[in-house]
Amino acid sequence: MLYKFIAVCFLVVGLAYQTVGQVSITEEAKITQLMQHYKAENSKKSIVRAWRIQILTTNDRRQMEQGIEKFELLYPNVDYKWEHNPPYYQVRTGAYELREDLEAELLLLKKDFPSAIPVQAEMKKEELVK
Repeated sequence: MLYKFIAVCFLVVGLAYQTVGQVSITEEAKITQLMQHYKAENSKKSIVRAWRIQILTTNDRRQMEQGIEKFELLYPNVDYKWEHNPPYYQVRTGAYELREDLEAELLLLKKDFPSAIPVQAEMKKEELVK
């Protein structure tokens, strides 16, 4: 029985060594050229569509101002922006390229602002959180 177990172990180890390989990818010149063109055009754009966390939406300006005061008190070093998109006032914070990037901050903000949600917005590339 022990000999069979040892034989199986040697067989498995031997097969493992044989499965190691190398993969090489060859990209056509046209694809490389198209990707370079895409990167060049994309780098010219200063405005991108990305994600923010909307901590407050209300049609009452006083309520918005109270929400901003609370936010400034709780998060004094965190920038925010507010917009008036009639009839609503919206307070937003952060600037994230991917939605996944904001999830941790969203969980923290939801403790103090339960209605906080991720929203897409147009913004300058420089604003994105790195």
